[in-house]
Amino acid sequence: MNRAVLYSRFAFACICSILFARVALATENGQQSYPIGSNTVLNGIIPDRGDTQFYNYSAYYHADKFAGSHGESSVPNFKADVLVDALRVVHTWDIPSGPLELASGIVLPFLHTKLTVPVGSDSRGGLGDIVLHGLYVGYKRPEAGLFSFLALDFALPTGDFSNNRIANLGLNSYGFMPNLNVTWFPNPRTELSATLGYVINSPNRKTHYHSGNVAFFDWVAGYSVLPNLQIGLQGYALRQTTNDKLNGEVVGDGFRGQALAIGPQIRYNFSREAAIVLKWQREFNVRNRPEGDKIWVQFTFPL
Repeated sequence: MNRAVLYSRFAFACICSILFARVALATENGQQSYPIGSNTVLNGIIPDRGDTQFYNYSAYYHADKFAGSHGESSVPNFKADVLVDALRVVHTWDIPSGPLELASGIVLPFLHTKLTVPVGSDSRGGLGDIVLHGLYVGYKRPEAGLFSFLALDFALPTGDFSNNRIANLGLNSYGFMPNLNVTWFPNPRTELSATLGYVINSPNRKTHYHSGNVAFFDWVAGYSVLPNLQIGLQGYALRQTTNDKLNGEVVGDGFRGQALAIGPQIRYNFSREAAIVLKWQREFNVRNRPEGDKIWVQFTFPL
């Protein structure tokens, strides 16, 4: 069997370069529609009824290793540098819904990526794949410090894609991403938040590659050292649960990806509805994906 060249994508970017007769993509490759690591701030809280909230997510990702099935470096001279700025708006509807709250929204990601593989390098920038928050169903018990919502999210293939380029702006596939978000305050100074979800991918119609489905988990444990200043530890876990397929056939041993990450986080609240967050995430225990570091700057305010 000819050696497969692993070509990778991160944060809505992808490599689509083929060196030999076989192609191993690893969730085509190493990228899923859900922006893993983004939800580590008050995960279970949505705007109050009738209110609209703006969120901005800026991230820089650097990786100089593509981990193989056993964690080894499997692509010589691999390097990825990705800048992302995603604009998100969420509105909670002021309609009769009993104890539940209903919301919806949209995410517009803009990115610039530079990717290097053995055959060369490429860079590209522009709009990535748009995410629609089709429906949020929220439930909260403020007296118990508990806030939660179920999200039904959809990723659309709006980013520019060509199978003749090394770098692309989108995945050229649809994604359904149900996820459950919870925030609990066991006491006024302590926050425990998490997001648990699943990504179901459609096939890429241009490459005939069908990425496996992915389970993910974002989390944070934070403590307010001052009324407006919180420090915390956060991270994420990702595990691919079904095999990658090319033209209906399983790729290699399934080429299932996985990753863990952890790092510090600091949040400063200007008011109840406005805040800024800085965080760093270091990836480890990675399989069949890029392995690197992410730095995030996130802020939010009401509209």
